[in-house]
Amino acid sequence: MSADLFSRRTRWQALTRQRPAPALRVALLASYTVDPLVPYLGLALHDTGLPATLAVGPFQQVVQQCLATDGFLAEARPDVLVVAQRLEEAGDPGPSGDAWAAELLAGAEAAVTAARRHRALLVYVLPAVPASRPYGPADAMHADGVTASATAVRQRLRDRLAGDPWVLLVDADEAVRAVGDERAYHPALFRFAKVPYTEEVFARLGATAAALVAAGFGAGCRALVLDGDGLTGAAHLLPALRELRAAGVRVALRATGADWWSSADATDLLAVLDGWVTDERPLADQLAEIADELDVALAQLVLAGTGPTQAPPRHVPLGSDPALWSDELRAAGLTDRLPARRWTGGTSRPAVAPTELSLDDFVAGLDVHVDYRPVAADSVAEVAEVAARAHDFALAPAPPAAALAERAADLLAIRVRDRLGDYGTSGLVALDRTVDRWTVDVFSLSCPVLGKGVEAAVLREVTRRAGAAGAGEVLVRWTDTGRNGTARRFLSELDGVAPADPRVRLRAAHTSDDNSTPPSATASTPPTAAASTPPTATAVRR
Repeated sequence: MSADLFSRRTRWQALTRQRPAPALRVALLASYTVDPLVPYLGLALHDTGLPATLAVGPFQQVVQQCLATDGFLAEARPDVLVVAQRLEEAGDPGPSGDAWAAELLAGAEAAVTAARRHRALLVYVLPAVPASRPYGPADAMHADGVTASATAVRQRLRDRLAGDPWVLLVDADEAVRAVGDERAYHPALFRFAKVPYTEEVFARLGATAAALVAAGFGAGCRALVLDGDGLTGAAHLLPALRELRAAGVRVALRATGADWWSSADATDLLAVLDGWVTDERPLADQLAEIADELDVALAQLVLAGTGPTQAPPRHVPLGSDPALWSDELRAAGLTDRLPARRWTGGTSRPAVAPTELSLDDFVAGLDVHVDYRPVAADSVAEVAEVAARAHDFALAPAPPAAALAERAADLLAIRVRDRLGDYGTSGLVALDRTVDRWTVDVFSLSCPVLGKGVEAAVLREVTRRAGAAGAGEVLVRWTDTGRNGTARRFLSELDGVAPADPRVRLRAAHTSDDNSTPPSATASTPPTAAASTPPTATAVRR
């Protein structure tokens, strides 16, 4: 990590400790682990005058979380919803990328639906063109190559979203290309934690998204303030300053002391200044007076100069060569504006119309299969790692591998696959079995398989096995970890999970409750039973 990125992360940590009053609530959903984006997006929003609280939802749950009427987004109540999908997580591209398009357009439609429901501004991150090239150097010659397929999908997403005045588009491909393929991707971290990009890419995405959000909320640059201290050679700035004024950006100056007006630069700049403050007051007081004089918000000021970085407000550093100053101001994007837009529905028909998209239909179309296998002594470490990573769906803090090894005979590993891919070992169940009751005290699922019916399928399988063994009850014991809201919500609705064996009662209880008496929040099962499924595989259908 570069010194600049480290400095930004450090500033963000300091800000989170100060807990400034937020102006926005931002929720992030992605097909990958998007947490590294938080400090860069949060800091950039703060520096534009829009301090925000940021909440990250479970990864690879875009459609499920967007279409659910409860859960993560209901708790986050976002003013801004950031949604990022990658083509690499969308399975096989299909001919001309049609399968990719179906997956990502479904995610985009779900994101629009969620944004409308929560009255939020949607920031959609267009996927980058994957670096993998199965056809090698000949990829560009194939109509179904990665480049052609990805380009077609990206254009269909742009057609669908770009005309919507409540949708902002950030292009991940621009960030990746600016950094370069060799430095943009982090294969080792992706294998370990599903983080695909390096810090440089996340920093660029955060800065771009924050600039767009600021423009969307009217917090873009309205006035440039030149820092007169140390500004020698200001004549080189005149071409860029004239362009800024022609674009509607006001220009002002601050300096320490009235002596500044005797400098050689004063005469050159006077003709392009809309206001100035030259006295001995602190910088913050000077900027407040300039904002009041120019009738703009303080957050809409941008300071430019050769001095140390100032934040806030946003600061444009000028280098040591005055001949380059105009180019540096032009590159700062001070005249960036959102286009005037009127929603027309896009130029291409969405793969799924918004009114047709439902969570049940989406899950049914995934063709989800769940397999179960006993855990051998040499595979305890694998399932222990799965349990340790499962935070959103876990009954309690993950037990250490040594504790699991002592009860290997009680463990059941969960493997999940669907039409998008095979997720491998994705969960773990631990069963404390007695003659009359089976108690589930470990039930952990990884994020990619949540919201696909796996949760209910696992409990149906447990009740089937319990019934075959003669037990009359399956009890799921849970505690509040502070992060397992997904599990708590699921357990509160166990009346929607029909046991595979009608003779088996299924209920949930908090660890503080008496096992023998269902608590008020406990859900009992209905008398009807779902059809039995084979002991080694469950096909999930909704």
